[in-house]
Amino acid sequence: EGKVLILATVHDTFPKPAQSKSFMVSFSSLELALRFRRNVCLNNSIDLPISAEYMDRDSFDVIDQAGRLMANVIKITGMTGGLLGAMWTAKTKVESLPIDGADLWVDKLMHFFNFIAPAILPSRFQKAGLEMDHHLIVTIGEYDDGTMDRFLERMERFVEEENKKSNEEGKISVLVNECKQKSDETSLSAFRFVAAPAFRTWCVGEGVQGVSVDYALPNNGGEIPELTPSYSDKAVIPLKRMRYSHFGCNVVHEDLAYDLGVDVHEAKMSLKKSVEKISKGRLPAEHGHGTEYSAPVDTKERWMKMDPSNVMNPGIGGLSSKKFYKD
Repeated sequence: EGKVLILATVHDTFPKPAQSKSFMVSFSSLELALRFRRNVCLNNSIDLPISAEYMDRDSFDVIDQAGRLMANVIKITGMTGGLLGAMWTAKTKVESLPIDGADLWVDKLMHFFNFIAPAILPSRFQKAGLEMDHHLIVTIGEYDDGTMDRFLERMERFVEEENKKSNEEGKISVLVNECKQKSDETSLSAFRFVAAPAFRTWCVGEGVQGVSVDYALPNNGGEIPELTPSYSDKAVIPLKRMRYSHFGCNVVHEDLAYDLGVDVHEAKMSLKKSVEKISKGRLPAEHGHGTEYSAPVDTKERWMKMDPSNVMNPGIGGLSSKKFYKD
């Protein structure tokens, strides 16, 4: 196991907003969502949103089909509620029982009883999630400098212009739902928060296998990396491809579900190849190289300089696992 050396202190670097507003903005296409990111969210370096979290239709569906129980607990007790912690501890204890299949019991039950729990989102948000394929949960703040008004003006203008174009075809391409009360914000936060555990529950309940990756795309990018062949003649199409991201910085999380029998390592390397060679991104982004990914040469050199005896994280990023990096 690796070790952690803390070389940082925590400071409040931004003032708290005098007020804030949250929205779920739904789009008919990813291209439109990326244009909103560019023209509204990142229009300038002053009027930045507090947060901007993206999710696609597969993410919405999987969370709704497998994440209701956990999300409703979070809505009731909060992110740090004692009940949530106790339930998670109980889950891990059951999964660690020395009985064949025990590690899947809880997720199978959560998947089976999912629809006993009410929908996580209020009806108007749920309706938008079913009608549109791309969604952005965005929170904006006011710092007594007009930030919120300028952001809202840009958003209103964008929505009006885009819907005017699509209305000519009898469609709406952008739909905005504002959080009218605190419970609306809590529901959206809980919905997004359970994405990763909901994916595991969905895979276990459906009897399929899954693979998760995180990567960073260029600042001016954001398009979906193509699933290209890695070693075989053609790429395997996943049953579900959840894509949810920190929209402002283009850090993307992907959870891909495959039928049993598919070589998920090959599928993962296929996506890695596409991200790095075609999309010009980097994989991994947030969760580190671990022992699975080989780090760039300059990164390895920096690690070796910081830890010359190789005692902190032996074997990380393709480095030697032996002391002093001996072969």
